[in-house]
Amino acid sequence: MWRRKATWVVLMVLLAAAGVAAFALQKNEKTKTGDADKKDSAPVVLEFAPGDVALVQVQALARTVPVSGSLAPLTQALVKSTVAGEVRRVLVREGEAVRQGMVVAEIDTTDARSRLDAALADQAERRARLAIAVRNRDTNQTLLKQNFISQNAFDQLYSTFQGSEAAVQWSDAQVKLARKAIDDAVVRAPISGQVAKRMVNGGERVSPEAPILSIVDLARMELEATVPAAEVAAIAVGQAVQFQVDGHGIRQFSGRVERINPVAEAGSRAIKLFISVPNADGSLRGGMFAQGSVTLAKSTNLPVIPAGAVFEEAGQSYVFTVEDGKLAKRPVGLGQRDEATAMVAVAQGLSPGVPVVRIRMNGLKAGAPAIVRQAQPPSEPSKPA
Repeated sequence: MWRRKATWVVLMVLLAAAGVAAFALQKNEKTKTGDADKKDSAPVVLEFAPGDVALVQVQALARTVPVSGSLAPLTQALVKSTVAGEVRRVLVREGEAVRQGMVVAEIDTTDARSRLDAALADQAERRARLAIAVRNRDTNQTLLKQNFISQNAFDQLYSTFQGSEAAVQWSDAQVKLARKAIDDAVVRAPISGQVAKRMVNGGERVSPEAPILSIVDLARMELEATVPAAEVAAIAVGQAVQFQVDGHGIRQFSGRVERINPVAEAGSRAIKLFISVPNADGSLRGGMFAQGSVTLAKSTNLPVIPAGAVFEEAGQSYVFTVEDGKLAKRPVGLGQRDEATAMVAVAQGLSPGVPVVRIRMNGLKAGAPAIVRQAQPPSEPSKPA
C-alpha cells in the first residue's frame, strides 16, 4: 500500500514539472515572436552619401547654344616647287618644327645654270650692239646739226638705237628669270610651324606647281561649328565659346566667335561659325573633334540646383529635400537652365543651403526617415614601425 502511494506521488511530481516546462517554453516562443514582429515593423532609414545630395547654391547661370565641329590650324601653307628638276634632298620630316625662311628642300640646278649662262651670253651680245648704236646716234646727231645728213637718215639710225636698247632690256629680264630659277631651286619654308605632310623624296623629279610639303602653325586654331538657324540671331562676333575635345578628358578650352557665315548650309539649313582658339601649348591638333557651347548671356545670381534633381508629375516640378531627419517633397518653380553645367535656377520653393536629393531612386516618399552620411576624412598612411 505504501509503495502504491509513493508511485502516485512521483507521477504527480513529474506531470507538474512537465507542465511548468511546457508553459515556460510557450512563453519563450511568444517573446521571440513579439520581438521579431517589432523588428519587422521598424521603419527603414534612408542613408545618402554626400555625393547623393546637393545644397541649393546661389550663382549666375549662362544662356548657351551647343556647338560642335572640327579643329583646323588657322595658318597653314602648301609648299610647291616653282621650277622643274630632280629633287636632290628633302631636309625635314613630318612632325619636325621649321622656321620661316628655313631651307626645307633642294632641287638640282644643272638646267637652270645652263639657262643662266645662255642668258648672260645673250645679254653681253645685246649690250655690245647697244654700245655701237649709242655711238652712231651721238655721231649722227652732230652731223644732223651741221646739216651733213638728212633728218630721215637720222631717224633710221635712231630707230636702230631704240631697238638695241629694248633688246638689252629683254636680255636683262631673261638673266633675272634664270637667276630666280636657281634661287627657287632652294625651297624655303614660307611660315613657321610644323611639317604636317611630306609629298616627295630625294631623287624624284618634280614639275612646276608640284606640292612638296604641307606646313601648319598650331599657335592658333580655328573651330568650324554649326548652329541652328533659329539661334544665329543671338550670336555675335566676339562671344565666348567653351568646349571640350576628345582625348583631353574634362579639360575646358576657350575661344571666341571670329566670323559667321552669311549663307546657311544647303542640307541642314544650319549656319557655320568660325571660332578662333589660342593654342600656345600646342595641345590641340588639326582634325580633332570638339563639343561645347556659345555663351549668349549671363543671368544675375539665383538659387540653382542640378537639373537631375527635379521630378515632374502632372505638369508640376518638385524635389525631395532632407530636413530634420526626414524626406520632404517640395514643389518648385523653375527658371533659366544652363545646358553646359546641367544646372537650373529655382524661382520659388527653395532657399539657399537646403540639401536636395540629386539621384534617381525608387522608394522616395515624403516623411520617410533619412540621413546624410558625413564625408570620411582621408586615412593617413601607416608609418613603419
